[in-house]
Amino acid sequence: MKPAHPHQLPKLTLRRLCQQFRRDESGSGVVETVLVLPLLIFLLLFIYTFFAAFGAKTDANQANYTISDYLSRQTDEIDGTFVDGLADLYRFLNNDADIALRASAVQYVVEDDGTEYYQLVWSYGTGNYDALTNSDLDTVESVLPLLADGEQVLVVETSRTWSPFFDVGLGDVDFTDVVTTKPRFSSQVAFDDGTVGSGSSYVHSDGTEDSSNGLLSSIFN
Repeated sequence: MKPAHPHQLPKLTLRRLCQQFRRDESGSGVVETVLVLPLLIFLLLFIYTFFAAFGAKTDANQANYTISDYLSRQTDEIDGTFVDGLADLYRFLNNDADIALRASAVQYVVEDDGTEYYQLVWSYGTGNYDALTNSDLDTVESVLPLLADGEQVLVVETSRTWSPFFDVGLGDVDFTDVVTTKPRFSSQVAFDDGTVGSGSSYVHSDGTEDSSNGLLSSIFN
């Protein structure tokens, strides 16, 4: 075998180095880790955020059911301060200050001529919820149950804003729930509107609303 020509030696050396580099697998794990680790971390954060959102939605829904059940058991006349207390309780159960709550009573009416319709009895709103009126009663009519003539049902609407812990593209989410409950121990839950007509939002002329922590105190003490 003839020895390689001196001018061919650099080519043979370069070819041999390329073959050795191609067969060398040292450091490939580091490269794979650098490529895969960010995607894996993002996936874990997304899964965590998804389940956190699901848990927050479940808590908001259960809090509404708790409020609705408590309201349906009232036999004494309630007022706006009482509903403000329900909003405080909903805020406490969700550990969130950015909430809104509206409680209303709706009656089913059957006229002598057979005309049937829902009629608002009273309504009170807190947060960014105004009191419900007969003109916008259709916003909750789809969730109202079948009732007998003159029968009443309580409607509790709640809303809370949930913010994710990590920025995974989800953004802030508003969880809204509407729960209807019939009065348990009486035919109706009466509402004392004081000097303000029923159906108003009970906002004073200076823009303030009545508020009270009395309901929380009575429950937890």
